[in-house]
Amino acid sequence: MKTAVRVPPLAALAVGVALWYFPTLVERASRLLGDDDRALNFDLVLLSRWIAVALLLGFVLAVERRPLSSVGLQVPRRRDVLITVGLAVLAPVVGFSLYALVAGPGPDQQAQSGQIIASMSVAGAVHLIVNAAVVEELFYRGFLMERLIDLTGRPWLAALVSYVVFVGGHLPGSGAATTLTVVAVGALLLVGLYWVRRNLLLCMGAHAIGNLPILAAALA
Repeated sequence: MKTAVRVPPLAALAVGVALWYFPTLVERASRLLGDDDRALNFDLVLLSRWIAVALLLGFVLAVERRPLSSVGLQVPRRRDVLITVGLAVLAPVVGFSLYALVAGPGPDQQAQSGQIIASMSVAGAVHLIVNAAVVEELFYRGFLMERLIDLTGRPWLAALVSYVVFVGGHLPGSGAATTLTVVAVGALLLVGLYWVRRNLLLCMGAHAIGNLPILAAALA
């Protein structure tokens, strides 16, 4: 039977941060090597994010010797799934309504993310939705929040840090209007959901549902 290795929470968080920035380093290395193909670089980033997920889960299982439930990976209850689906459908409606009040109807095509989405195929949009749901929820919710709870003993502080870092991290790519409306509302649901249920699969599902407008844009 495996026994947990006492990896200090701060050290674990440092590993998580390093792995989160791994795809960024891969992209920058690719550009330094002279690869200016934007589509290829984006695909490389998505692949690197999957590698980061594998490495993080490997760290949890092999180094920390903790179960996957220590990052919230456990089977959710049916009632929680139904509630999550309802809230996940409602959140984008609220977010896009706020966006329309702030910036007018329609997505911000000038933002980096808007330009990428506009050029995507359906398969690419599906891959992006799944990638974002799995990777971002594992890092921002399951790992970041759990290890901050280990470090501080304060779930509310872990939720606050996760919310601020997640929303702030979307500013460069999504633009202020989208980030402070659509992303901010969605993040409130995701952080609150994990705080209350501590179930990563629920958050991944809610994240994927919230990103379905990406697929709609690809189908249009």
